[in-house]
Amino acid sequence: MKSSRTTPFSVRIVIFCASLGLFFVLWEVAALIAGNSLILVGPIPATQALIALLQNHLPRGTFGIQGADAAMLQTLVTILFGFVLACVVGIPVGLIMGRWKTAEALIDPWLSAAYSIPIVVLIPMLYFAIGADLFAEIFVTFLITVFTIIVNTHHGVKYVSNALAEVGKSYGASESQFLAKIILPAAMPDIISGMRIGMGRAILAAVLAEVLMSGNGLGGMMMTFQDVLNTPYMMAVVLLIASMGIAVLQLPKILERRLFRWKETESIPRELGR
Repeated sequence: MKSSRTTPFSVRIVIFCASLGLFFVLWEVAALIAGNSLILVGPIPATQALIALLQNHLPRGTFGIQGADAAMLQTLVTILFGFVLACVVGIPVGLIMGRWKTAEALIDPWLSAAYSIPIVVLIPMLYFAIGADLFAEIFVTFLITVFTIIVNTHHGVKYVSNALAEVGKSYGASESQFLAKIILPAAMPDIISGMRIGMGRAILAAVLAEVLMSGNGLGGMMMTFQDVLNTPYMMAVVLLIASMGIAVLQLPKILERRLFRWKETESIPRELGR
């Protein structure tokens, strides 16, 4: 039986379309205020450029760059590989930190230091150390993403309810059973939340790495259009990155809804108009 608090899908679509329309209106107003198409163009020229870009119609002065499909594929590969690698490393590390105090005391100071360092400062050093190929972009994406995964996993495991732990102890669960049957299921909402945040950081990191390292992918394409002062096409790439971000970020969100419907039933009402 569906919860009465669930917002109908049709209502969500209407709200999304309304917010999208408001965004385009504000964008058009900002372009009119700027009054200079080299600084900012409105949504109509950007959308027209986006349609042309998706048809692989490139403007003059950009001969030899990747097509939109190839650039999107490269950026998507960088995002997914960097993100998956961050999950493979970050979730076990966060689990170990949350479960054992010695590991927390050993890793947490270094984690805090690494998390506070702007990785973008290290990209030039990484460029000379590991090159500027796809592997380097994936590594930068991993570095910027992994700490978010670790922090959220650590938090989720560390603050698992003691009442759940007592249930496991009363049944004589082994450490592996305790982790698999109690700790991970209870911490999973925080882990999925960290994955959602991490995916957003992975998108940002992939584009940043392409801008500063290889000059390929959507990041490199965006900078190429900026260099030739083609603002409509540059904004078209921004729209493409934003659209990809919206689509990719839905994956952890869908997973969260599928696995943790019980969390929504326990949450406070969030009805429209209240």
